[in-house]
Amino acid sequence: MSAIYPLNIHRRIERQWAERIKSLRQIRGLVVTATGRALQNAYDDAPIPAPGRSVVDPMQLGSQPRD
Repeated sequence: MSAIYPLNIHRRIERQWAERIKSLRQIRGLVVTATGRALQNAYDDAPIPAPGRSVVDPMQLGSQPRD
């Protein structure tokens, strides 16, 4: 068995994994797009409200002591 044979197998396996990852990324992109459209239709083109914890009072930012 030559040293080239294991290298060929390794390249083939890498190529197969690359194709699988590419497919998963494409599927993920489709899911994200479909979810965004569904949410947009559910809210009748209204912006989706942000959760309450993401809103920060600017006064609280400056008053916290730093270590």
